[in-house]
Amino acid sequence: MYKALASATVAVLLILSPLTHADTQMNGIAIHSELGRESFIGALYATNLTKDGRTLLTAQEEKEIQVRVLADRLSSRRFKRMWIEGMAINANASELERQSQNMAKFSNMLKVTLARGDIFSMKRSLDDVTVSINGSQLGHINDPAFFDLLLRVWIGQVPLSSSFRNDLLAGGQIPQQQLALFDSLKPSDKRSTAIAAALNQSKTSTSASAGTAAAAATAAASVAKAPVIAAPKVTENKAPSNTTKAPEKKVAAATPKPKKAEKKPEKKASKPAKIAAAPDISDILEEDDEEFTAESLLSQQLYIAKLKKWTYKQLRYPQASVEKNEQGVVRLSVTIRRDGKVKNIDIIEEPDFPRLTKEAVRSVGASAPYPVMPKNISGDSFSFTLPVVFKLID
Repeated sequence: MYKALASATVAVLLILSPLTHADTQMNGIAIHSELGRESFIGALYATNLTKDGRTLLTAQEEKEIQVRVLADRLSSRRFKRMWIEGMAINANASELERQSQNMAKFSNMLKVTLARGDIFSMKRSLDDVTVSINGSQLGHINDPAFFDLLLRVWIGQVPLSSSFRNDLLAGGQIPQQQLALFDSLKPSDKRSTAIAAALNQSKTSTSASAGTAAAAATAAASVAKAPVIAAPKVTENKAPSNTTKAPEKKVAAATPKPKKAEKKPEKKASKPAKIAAAPDISDILEEDDEEFTAESLLSQQLYIAKLKKWTYKQLRYPQASVEKNEQGVVRLSVTIRRDGKVKNIDIIEEPDFPRLTKEAVRSVGASAPYPVMPKNISGDSFSFTLPVVFKLID
């Protein structure tokens, strides 16, 4: 029937095609950057378009999350860490426990080193979730609720960034410039074939090992939600009252001098092996990546939530920032040693007001020593991302 269409009409359909995907429609697209560099462009498809995040999260309908890679290389460790940490801060302990098996299965799927143009997809049907890369299936999760929990990482209470969430909640009103960039990012046939061959070789060379240890969530403590460090706005042209009691100063622990994460040039993605023979999967699959069990992953997520809650208790809204109407978001990468002492603080994202960044850094120093690393988490140190939202309320 399409052959009967006029060529002009066909051209219009091709231009609009990225907005529709099977039975879903593109609700919004957004670019995620790290350390000032564009990492990927994400798209959210929904059956019914909306600008309301809660509606999208609770809708029992077909949806899709799609990632098109902008960076030359995006390691699987870095990519899966986004989902693991994001879930830890946007879900409560009982939700994490309930989905621990699915989260371990999902994380163990993500062993592909992504390169520019790769398309990662998670499709939610009414029955399950299908995970794929460049058209090759990585696996299934037999619970559509798992998709909605992951979606909180993008549009939940604490998203990757406020602007990222806002762009995804566009209700189908997509800027043409972003749409053109999104549509231009596609893998070559050679790249897709190499990934398919590597995945197939990996499946046949390794026995299916489902780490199905029972989910052990003994922590009944509630999971920390990243706070909005709020303070009332100071009315303009009014001097602060002399009768107001000055806030009690808190003695902060010694704070390691923060350093901005080095912007090291990312290595260009290795060329995929030629498919004439079996490809070298070491260029595509990160075989030495951590293998999660439900128990080990849940332990990490609960520990991340505990560390954030521990830090948020120390945060204060700087009085000078309140008076000057300074607001913004700070994101830190904090590394602690096994004994809870702070090893390093990197500034990932900072607002235009240094005072807010300084307060976020101070809160980390004041929080030391942190709770010691659990015995079932390996390594000499542990890193977590600390998002802090400074917002003045009316």
